[in-house]
Amino acid sequence: MASLVSISVPNIVSDISTYNRVEIGRADSETDATSRTGTWSSIGYQTLVANVGTYEYTDNDGTSVSWYSYRLNNSSTGANGSYSAPAPGRHFGYIGVAEFREYELGDLTNPDGSEISDNKIRQIVKVASSLVDSYVGYTFDHRSSTEKHRWNQGTRRIYPIHRSIISVENVRVYVSAQQSAAFTVNDIFINSDRGYVEITSLANVTYSLFPAIVALGMIEPVVEITYTHGASVPPQDIKDATALIAVELLARDSLAKQGLQAISRLRVGEMEIYSNEAGQGGSRAKRDPSAAIPLAATLLLDQYIRPVIK
Repeated sequence: MASLVSISVPNIVSDISTYNRVEIGRADSETDATSRTGTWSSIGYQTLVANVGTYEYTDNDGTSVSWYSYRLNNSSTGANGSYSAPAPGRHFGYIGVAEFREYELGDLTNPDGSEISDNKIRQIVKVASSLVDSYVGYTFDHRSSTEKHRWNQGTRRIYPIHRSIISVENVRVYVSAQQSAAFTVNDIFINSDRGYVEITSLANVTYSLFPAIVALGMIEPVVEITYTHGASVPPQDIKDATALIAVELLARDSLAKQGLQAISRLRVGEMEIYSNEAGQGGSRAKRDPSAAIPLAATLLLDQYIRPVIK
């Protein structure tokens, strides 16, 4: 998802005589952003403007685990200021404002003729991205999640909620509040295509769990899994679907502001315009009338829906 980085230059009046831009860096953790090591890297610059002390920088490759720090910089002399304290970015969906505008979909003007602001587009894209997640049942954002599932001793497979599993940090099977068995990454096989994690060490499963299960009489132990999933850049289909939904939301908002939201059909001469009703989308929308997502978007998203395995 795109991230918005807030930049503050409180002493802009004096600083602009020495520096002409701000250098922004990104890391996958607060620790790396603080030390500027590991996953930290410089990602871009924000030009300083006289008497302007606050800026917003859009990172189209930002994720929910991204942390940022920045410093003043002079592109000519190479002079640098001190780095700021690290802070997480604000997330605004699967596409940035510039990306959305490049689609050139719909009319990006308000009823009064003024151009729709970047901030409004960010908010609309954020809602559209949430609708994408709700429709398919999981997120495409790059993040770490911890979940609890019913442990299946027969298959030894765990089906996490989110797809595109990148890595598994921890798996622990609880047979009581006090007794559990932990498994290392060497005991785990990840099948990202099928969306499951399997415990491959039969010896660990048998000797770690069986005595506790027998002693306590537990029928359904619980497995807790912590894993990283998603992608730094979402699939193009997801970006396209987000853009289509955002255009639909903007169109509905424009109609509402003109008092036309209740109109389902409009006839002008020989031309008739119909408004899509809720539930007229793809397979998910047919089952759930509340899923009012444009048909074109559902055709892109249906391939990502998978059955829930418990």
